Amino acid sequence: MTRITSKGFLQLFAVVVMLLGSAPTSQAGILNGHPDAFAGVTGSVPYTSFSTNLNGTIDFAVFTAADFNANFGGQGYVPAGPLVYTYQVNNNGASFVSAEVVGIINIANAIGSFGPLNAGDVDSTAESFDGGGNAVWDFSPGSIPTGLSSYGLAFSSPQLPIVGAAQTVNGGESAFAVGVPTPGPIFIPEPSSIIMLGSSLVWLAARRRRG
Repeated sequence: MTRITSKGFLQLFAVVVMLLGSAPTSQAGILNGHPDAFAGVTGSVPYTSFSTNLNGTIDFAVFTAADFNANFGGQGYVPAGPLVYTYQVNNNGASFVSAEVVGIINIANAIGSFGPLNAGDVDSTAESFDGGGNAVWDFSPGSIPTGLSSYGLAFSSPQLPIVGAAQTVNGGESAFAVGVPTPGPIFIPEPSSIIMLGSSLVWLAARRRRG
């Protein structure tokens, strides 16, 4: 499988994304625009390979552990919290999707999947934090065929979100998505009012820096 999981590459890519801002949002899904998303960190970003055979969107939302459980409790993933980073891969291209990789610069834990969120969603067969510091969900041997989506993909972190990057692969090529949330350098402070303010400022500052 062709997968770029170098910690240095994805970390550098995430830093560049922080400076440039995120890509435009795309189609709506259950995570995209979720009303319970932590500090409004929710949306959708496109991915497209050079051949365009591998393309689609990644919907995302960040939740507190309590809000995640209120919406998706009992669907497989048990969050360690205090924040839960969630994603769903939608395959609109001619190629299948065999794995999803989210670049992580800082602390993350308790990786897993939850769902199905829609009929026909494909669950991952393995989830792990690789040696390069990335969150990886494998879908082989079944993979995600054209027109279908993944289960919800999730991990927990004690740190506030910044704008980062993800990589979708199909075994022969890969596509990058700019603008997914990833844990930043700032730990969640107390009280809860500071949590909301801090997350909003970190997230919005990165998204507003557009060339």
